[in-house]
Amino acid sequence: MLPVKIRLINMGKIEREYISVIREYEKRISFLAHAKFIHKGKIDNEAILLDPQGREISSDEFYELIKNHTASGKTLTFVVGPPEGFEENIKRKKESISLSKLTLRHELAYLILLEQIYRALLRMRGTSYEK
Repeated sequence: MLPVKIRLINMGKIEREYISVIREYEKRISFLAHAKFIHKGKIDNEAILLDPQGREISSDEFYELIKNHTASGKTLTFVVGPPEGFEENIKRKKESISLSKLTLRHELAYLILLEQIYRALLRMRGTSYEK
């Protein structure tokens, strides 16, 4: 299996109460994959946006998305938008997924994304993760 390469772009500010748990998940992910965590980076053509109006997927579907995309050795990029959301012209050009039908603070959405990536990476290694 090729090493998993993931790029995570957070377009919003992370408030103090979220920093420690976010950093913990970033550290855990870094042990399992080649990961880059970027604040307000450039959104590349292949990026997947996290958007409340995106395609809602389960944890199993998310695992399959990561597994299938990274099987080619490409870098998988996820982007969590700013608090006001993505501009419509960006949303039209990109694939988007939704973590929930609920509206979430951007840093909470980022944390949920990190947890789901960590869960998927453990599963790819054959390690169980509590439900």
